[in-house]
Amino acid sequence: MKYHRLVVCIVLGIVTFPQHGDTSPKPDFAVPARMTGVASGSLDSTGNVVQNTNRILNLLDQFQSITETLYRLQTPDLYQLATSFRLVLDSLVESGSPIFQALSNAARLSSGNITTVFDGIRRSINATIALNELHQSAINGTGLLLGTAGVQNISTVLDQLVRNVANLSIALDEIEPSLVELQQLYRPSQSLVDSRYPRNGVRKLNGILLDYVNIGQSTVPQINAVVNRIRMMDGFIARLASVTSGLQNYLNSSLIAVNGSVYSGVQQRLQTAIRTIRTNFNTTVTATTRKLKQFFLDDLDTVRLVARNASGLLVQRLTNVTQSLDELVNRTTVRMERRETEWVMNRTIAAVTGLAWRMALAVTSSVPRADTCFARYNYEFDKLPRLIYGTLSSCGQQEVRTLQSVAGALAAYLGVVQAQLDAETNQYTQCLNGVVPSSSDELRLQRAVCLQGAERISDIWGGAVVDNQLNAFEGLMHDEVNYSAARHHQCVRTSDQLMIAEVKNLWSTVVNCLN
Repeated sequence: MKYHRLVVCIVLGIVTFPQHGDTSPKPDFAVPARMTGVASGSLDSTGNVVQNTNRILNLLDQFQSITETLYRLQTPDLYQLATSFRLVLDSLVESGSPIFQALSNAARLSSGNITTVFDGIRRSINATIALNELHQSAINGTGLLLGTAGVQNISTVLDQLVRNVANLSIALDEIEPSLVELQQLYRPSQSLVDSRYPRNGVRKLNGILLDYVNIGQSTVPQINAVVNRIRMMDGFIARLASVTSGLQNYLNSSLIAVNGSVYSGVQQRLQTAIRTIRTNFNTTVTATTRKLKQFFLDDLDTVRLVARNASGLLVQRLTNVTQSLDELVNRTTVRMERRETEWVMNRTIAAVTGLAWRMALAVTSSVPRADTCFARYNYEFDKLPRLIYGTLSSCGQQEVRTLQSVAGALAAYLGVVQAQLDAETNQYTQCLNGVVPSSSDELRLQRAVCLQGAERISDIWGGAVVDNQLNAFEGLMHDEVNYSAARHHQCVRTSDQLMIAEVKNLWSTVVNCLN
């Protein structure tokens, strides 16, 4: 029976206990009693301070998360261009977070000096207000990236937020005296707190916080859209940079391959042909002088003298011809000029990159139809440098084939020089055919006369004719090298003109799309 009466009393006590939200209410704003609209409950539709400050802190977290993506931009120039925008957003978060975090903490306080707490919040508010001029100046410097309308939109948001924060300070001033008065009461009852509670001030405070929430919620999609456009253009510029860098590397490899083909298929071929003449002449002269040495001790003075003279003359001829051929080998250089080709490729990349930046800034600054035009034409920016790379590479490869054909003709011309030298040495060879030191005096004397004739031929036209032929070959070679350079220059120039026309056509297409 006693147990039954105890349970009834407990239940009755619970039913008759005054209800103020929680069964065990916690004090807030450093007042030892719960105030509706501060840490719990809601005044009309304004919610409470803790709820609203948490919403704002969540918004600031979203700002921060969006902003952090700007630190991962791949394009250095775009990263630099977005710096002011990024710093303003960072500063907005860093200056706002202490205000609303401190206000949220204050709304949960059960002790402490509320004036000290509010003064700390006011200092943070004043610091934020003081930053607005710097924020506006920084945003005004982002016109190239955001466009006039974009700068104006962000500037308007900054002004709205700073006015909101300034109003927050006014609201704190309004409710502080009542809170101080409540703090000074000795163990005030909940009813006493409710009677002196600055309801209108707290309602105004919550309204200001909700206003910040509304501004922030409408701003998040706007900032997100701006950042997404910047990131999209960062990917575009980075992709184009990768393409053009690859093309430059491919072109360098192509030019190296072209000059390698010119070296092996033209220069080395001609040098080898010249060295072959040298080797052949050396072999023939060596064989002929070896035969002449058989008569160096001949018992007939005439034969002995003629043999020595002929051998000396041939050795001298070998020295002269070898020197001329060696010098010609050193002067036989054929190389494809690459500087002009690289210049045109660099011009192409610069022109296309310039257009790409104009396209990118049109997108980031929300020029009408820019997004649509970018989606339609952005890969055309990649195609243009590929086209010019192809034409420049073709210029080199085509000229290699032409030079290789020319090298064949020039090598054939060297056959004339070989024939001349062969004819000269054949004169001596024929004189020595069938004669030995043991041959009859008449035959040896006859061949001595023949050798004297061969010497006169060498003296009269041997050196002069060969020198003229070598000079003629060198002249032809130089002419062909110059013709090659002119052909290659014209081909590269045509590629440059094609690039200029294609660049104008691409931008004209983009402009027509934008309009």
